Order: sequence, then structure tokens, then C-alpha cells
Amino acid sequence: MKKILTLLPLIVLISGVLLGCKGTEAEPTVEAKLTRIWTAKVVKEGSDIVYDKTASSNKIPGYANYKLDLTSKTAAKLTEKDGVTFTGTWSISTDNTTLTISGLTSSSGVPTGTNGTLTYKIVGTPTTSAVTLETATAYIKASNTIANYQLTNP
Repeated sequence: MKKILTLLPLIVLISGVLLGCKGTEAEPTVEAKLTRIWTAKVVKEGSDIVYDKTASSNKIPGYANYKLDLTSKTAAKLTEKDGVTFTGTWSISTDNTTLTISGLTSSSGVPTGTNGTLTYKIVGTPTTSAVTLETATAYIKASNTIANYQLTNP
């Protein structure tokens, strides 16, 4: 009995440490963070802000239609500011800095000037509720400028 009483504080201490330790949850991958439906919050064409979701009026109100659906691990659906929806596939570069959407097509063809592929730089660190994408090259549908999309989910 004396041995049990002597060991009791040690048992309580070890139990407390084991119960108090929480495993660290792994940070979701960039791919996991992007696997969502994204809509436009703020869009810049060049240095000009052409759409702000919170503004009462916008230079290009059609960006309210913009939606990037990456809910499938491979399939992508992109609805442009003009309301045309394209489908294709998406992938992330191995260094997690580039999003490529390829094989884009719709009933009216591919997005103008793209040959069916759009490449975006991932600007900053994406979260599950916000990501900023920037076209890697000038995009004809963005007044032939670099387009910067601050996207939000939901």
C-alpha cells in the first residue's frame, strides 16, 4: 500500500501530461485550401480596380458573375465576367506557386486568346476563405492586362 501511495503522484503527473498533450494538426495543403468554389471580391485589370464586391457601383459589374469552381480534385469550372462558363482541369505546380487550368472549353469554344489554358500566379498564402490569383500573362478578356483576382469563399 505504501508503494502505491508513493507512486500515486507520479502516475497523476504522467496522466496529466498525456491528457494535456494535443497532437498538432497538419496545415492543409495549398491544393486542399483551393478545392472550393471561389467568387470575386476585388478584381484589378492592370492597376485599375474594376470590381469591388462591397462597392455600390463598379466599372465592370460583370465580375459579380465570376466563379471559379475547383471542388473536384481535377475538374474545373470557370464562369467569366461575361457569364460564359468553361470546363477543364486544374493543377498546382510542385512549388505551390502556380495554378494552371487547362483544356478549357465551352459551347462557344475556348476563352479568347488562351488556347484553352489559363495560368495564374498564387499571390501570398491562400487560406480556405481567401486566395489571390494573378494571370501569368496579359489576358485579352482583362483589357489585355495582367488581371489580379482577390477571391473569396463563400
